[in-house]
Amino acid sequence: MLDTVGTPVDRLDHGGSSTGSPAHSAALKGRYEEYCRQQVFLLLEIIPREVVRPLYRRARTWATERGVHESEDPMSTLRLFCREILPLPPFDAWLLDYETHRLAHVSAGLGVLPLPESMEPVAVEFRRLEHEAEAWRGTLEVYRGGDVWRGLIRFQRDGEDGHFRTGEIFREDDLQDLRDRFISFTAPNLRSFLRSTLP
Repeated sequence: MLDTVGTPVDRLDHGGSSTGSPAHSAALKGRYEEYCRQQVFLLLEIIPREVVRPLYRRARTWATERGVHESEDPMSTLRLFCREILPLPPFDAWLLDYETHRLAHVSAGLGVLPLPESMEPVAVEFRRLEHEAEAWRGTLEVYRGGDVWRGLIRFQRDGEDGHFRTGEIFREDDLQDLRDRFISFTAPNLRSFLRSTLP
């Protein structure tokens, strides 16, 4: 999702691997899943705040009926529901487009090629939280530093343009591991990080 121009993915991931190998197929499916996650993230970024609560109510009903409701992590339930209702292409359709228009995927930020050694932080995930009866959003921003992924959290009060950032608090070899750590934080964890950024 955050890859940019560099070495083709089949060479990058598999040292010039053979297309169609199990490892290559798994890598492509991983990129498809990342594409789907990013589309869900973008949807949740642009929907108005007043839509979130009714959307979550629908998501909770949908998830409860299917036994996948995450009561401890409402955002997980909401993401699952958005993945269900978004008109995302099936894997085969995505793969055909990916193989036919690979450069378009790169230019759209959905590419197959490695990041340069450094880059500006890019938002890849967010969480909602409350602090002193006010609604906030904590956004995970990541960048490539050396040979590892690094990350920080940007906090923004709902309805305001200003924001507060932590220092670098994440460092992982794998981007998904970094994202998973952020998602695993409890609400008290996030509030502690928020308080550390406030003047």
